[in-house]
Amino acid sequence: MAIRTMKKLKQWLVLLFSALILPAYAAAQDTYRMTGAAQFEQGSDFHKLSFPVNPMTAGVLTFDGGAFVFHYTGHSCSVKVQKRISFYVDPVISHSFGSLDNFNVFLSSRFHANGEALTDTYLLSDTDAPLCLGLRYATIYKSPDEMVLLDGSWAYLFERQTHVPVNAEQSFDCKKAGTNVERLICGNPELVKLDATVNRGYVAMLLTESKEISYQDPVRLNQVNWIRKVRNVCTDNACLLSAYRARIQYIKGRIASTDPSYPDDNSDQDSD
Repeated sequence: MAIRTMKKLKQWLVLLFSALILPAYAAAQDTYRMTGAAQFEQGSDFHKLSFPVNPMTAGVLTFDGGAFVFHYTGHSCSVKVQKRISFYVDPVISHSFGSLDNFNVFLSSRFHANGEALTDTYLLSDTDAPLCLGLRYATIYKSPDEMVLLDGSWAYLFERQTHVPVNAEQSFDCKKAGTNVERLICGNPELVKLDATVNRGYVAMLLTESKEISYQDPVRLNQVNWIRKVRNVCTDNACLLSAYRARIQYIKGRIASTDPSYPDDNSDQDSD
């Protein structure tokens, strides 16, 4: 119970940091939050920046003109810009992707990003800060709404933050419920809890199984497929209750070795 309480306290502190400190810090500059990470070529190097499995705790980049500052879980470090040039098909893109078209196809298929909007290229300098090792001598391609960071064989997408990030482990905002299924869920407290439990399990599956965070990630595709073809075809509470309980059992089987307590303290959500 103490460990669970500390975990929830940490989540609230991170949320408070994201909601209050970062917007104040970035009042005079844009904030870009990491939304995707994928390996674009075969390589043995491990990703140096943590996967953005939950928007609330994902890494953030800010830029003051002379350096990029990386923020993650209440800590930050900066890397100076070695050189800034207008975007073009540079040696990094040519070597790794072969052409601008291939680069844009990768960005579109993995991240739904718009490579044609990129305007600036930044070559970063050295750093000895452990948190910023993923930015060491990295290349950043920037547009007004997106940043693409290439490090080794890994690409990370950062999107300009326009609102406070949501907690992916919680149920969706019932004030924005727009479909019959969403209204059914919001009208039933048990379904709201079940939805949050499934979301928490989905985040755990991303942490456990995902090799990348992208629109082609099998874990994400599996979740989207369940929402579209199982949950969203329900027309009453009984169907939704059955769908959610079965999903929780499925998730539990997938993450049992890494998260044996799932579905945590909500034991009434675990079907027999």
